[in-house]
Order: sequence, then structure tokens, then C-alpha cells
Amino acid sequence: MDRYSFSVKLTFAARELLRPDEAIVLDWHRLAVCCAGAGEMSLYATDERIVRGRKGLVRLKGDDPIYAARAIFPHLAGREVSIDARKTLGFRRFISDLPGDFGLRAVMGRLPEPEKTVR
Repeated sequence: MDRYSFSVKLTFAARELLRPDEAIVLDWHRLAVCCAGAGEMSLYATDERIVRGRKGLVRLKGDDPIYAARAIFPHLAGREVSIDARKTLGFRRFISDLPGDFGLRAVMGRLPEPEKTVR
């Protein structure tokens, strides 16, 4: 993978828990006016018809219905992200393998380097 592209994939469990009319959204919420990149990421499932109407979201390539905010693209560059899901007490929860404080680390330039794949 080159340093500018990225990949986001769903695990089997995430595909199983995602309803047929839903999509996964990797959203970016701006937290500061002074720093254009300052923000935090959220991950959620929602109705795909609603997501298609949002201007700031782009459907990612691939078979999985995954949308991402344009503002998160630079922070995902060079990464392979896996989205998993769990069901606890009847509630679905989608999680990624990104750090829990991904937004803060991204803005401060403290994200761990993407793992290099050996070819």
C-alpha cells in the first residue's frame, strides 16, 4: 500500500450485524475553529439512504457499504483499518482497530506509524 491510499474493511462479524439497508460511517467531528484539522472520529451504523444525502461523506471503494468523511482522509493515509462488531445485551457496537484517541493523536501528529507490509 502506498503512503497516500488507505483501506477500510469490515470483519465477518461486522457484516453479519450490519442490517441490509445500513452503512458504516467513519465520521470526523470538528472540535476547534482555529485549527482546521482538530477533531475527533466516530464510527456508527445508520440508514444508507440518509448517508448518501450528506455532502461531506464519500462511499469508499469495495463491496462493503462504508462511508467516510473527507476530513478524515489525510489521517487514514497509509493505513489498513479493520472494523469489527460485537453484540452485548442486545446492543450492537462497531469498533475499529484505530487508537481510542485517534482524533487527538492525529491532530498532534502522534499517530503510530502504519505497519509496513512485506512484499
